[in-house]
Amino acid sequence: MAPKLPTSAATARKTPLTLVKATGAVEIKADADLTLADRRLFNHLLAHAYESLGKVESHAIELASIRRFAAEVRDGTADVNNTRLKASIETLQKVLCQFNYLRSDGTPGWESAQLLGPCRIEGGVLTYTFHSWVSERLKEPALYSYLSLRIIYEFESKYALTLYEVLKRYADRNAAEPYWQTKVEELRAILGCVDKLKDWKDLRKYALDPALSEIARLGEFEATLHEIRQGGGRGGGRVVGCVFRIQRKSKQEAEQAVREIAKPKAQRRGERAAAKEEGLFAAKADAALRFLEGAEVAKRMEWAKRAEELGMTLPPAATAKDNLRKWVPALAEVIVDAEHLRVRGALGTAKE
Repeated sequence: MAPKLPTSAATARKTPLTLVKATGAVEIKADADLTLADRRLFNHLLAHAYESLGKVESHAIELASIRRFAAEVRDGTADVNNTRLKASIETLQKVLCQFNYLRSDGTPGWESAQLLGPCRIEGGVLTYTFHSWVSERLKEPALYSYLSLRIIYEFESKYALTLYEVLKRYADRNAAEPYWQTKVEELRAILGCVDKLKDWKDLRKYALDPALSEIARLGEFEATLHEIRQGGGRGGGRVVGCVFRIQRKSKQEAEQAVREIAKPKAQRRGERAAAKEEGLFAAKADAALRFLEGAEVAKRMEWAKRAEELGMTLPPAATAKDNLRKWVPALAEVIVDAEHLRVRGALGTAKE
């Protein structure tokens, strides 16, 4: 039999577009593997319930309104049923929300409770609850972090969303040079990567670097990651911690982020793909130029002749180093392929 949940008058209240989120909520350490959809839903439910947290026992929202909002933000079509939302609700009910704190006498304390309590769906309306301990932490006034619900739905990576939530808290502080420092194991717990991407290089390549790039595009700040290493060996030892140094954007840069969010998601993806292609072209042009600038005159003459055979019109004294930039970039892809050059650029280092 379903648990008896108190009724709530929150059903008709419109969900605010600004979510006030406490530090405890930001630094949820979840054993479960929360997907991007799970994290978005939790933020949406918290935003909808925030004004009445601690005042009522339960909160209510039409599931169709969540589907419509998500579809509108992502320029997509809303789900026709609640299957995926129900799956996320079940996942959130399995997550433990844990808090470390200090009592008034200075002794440490620890709390643990379900992130999302008992829920019920009737007539398309979700009635949901937070444990009183969790509500207290979510509402804690000294630890607010202001998050835009629209930005939250724009993130395409759960790692980007999670990292944004944490860094936003520090970016909002009145500090000249805000930063967040953490141990690697604590970072893994927050990101939900305790048993995934176990090698630091993989964690950085597939989770952290793409997340920081996405935050820089969509957020009102950007951050730089500095590794803290311990021990000797290649690369300076094992990475045991990291510092995220936060740079707030100028007014012009922040306005650019707003314009980026306003673009349809398909357009943003297309522009990123074009920029990536442009970056690869520039990297190949640079590799070809460096190769021919350091090559013997005979090699430069060989490629100049091949360029003419391909129909290119070369400048006088084409093989002079000062003139290579006038024609080599147009032939760069062929040179890189034929000479088996190594390309360094926006896509990293690739061996052709």
